[in-house]
Amino acid sequence: MLFRRLCVALLFAHCCVSQAISPDHNKSIEIDADSAEFIESSGLTKYRGNVIIRQGSIIIAADEVTIYYQNNKVSRIFCTGSPASYTQGSAIDQTRILARAETIEYQLTDDTINLKTNASLTRNGTFIKGDSINYDLADGTWKAKGDDLGGQKRIQLVIPPFTQSTRPVLPVFEPEENTEQQVEKDK
Repeated sequence: MLFRRLCVALLFAHCCVSQAISPDHNKSIEIDADSAEFIESSGLTKYRGNVIIRQGSIIIAADEVTIYYQNNKVSRIFCTGSPASYTQGSAIDQTRILARAETIEYQLTDDTINLKTNASLTRNGTFIKGDSINYDLADGTWKAKGDDLGGQKRIQLVIPPFTQSTRPVLPVFEPEENTEQQVEKDK
């Protein structure tokens, strides 16, 4: 019975985490750009010049964007800029993800963003910088690496300190009286 309740609780928690960001996928995609070109043979669309994409709380800004389709749905958004940026708000709390890189690849089908060349990612005050960062939007995991050939040879990670207002409040437990003392009291 305990195992069953634990499984249900884990499933519920996973659904809540997955739904923290996914409502944006149900919204329309709005695109502003200086120019656009649809290439029917390849089924992709290219946007150039101050491209801004909005979908719910997601905002992507780039110099150039290519949108790829799979089964008549957007499957991948490939962005370049100096830098390109991706921001998204959380449906659970008031935090935002801010990602920047010269190349951003947003995989809608996998719910991931891949940042390449001068990449940085900020979430909940934590800052990650490296040559490339892969971030899973569904579960909040990331992988970062430096580049042996370029100037960003190592990654940089800054974790903010806990402050009194952000530290969770733990319950205070009073020690229970010794059972022998309790038995004596009850007599």
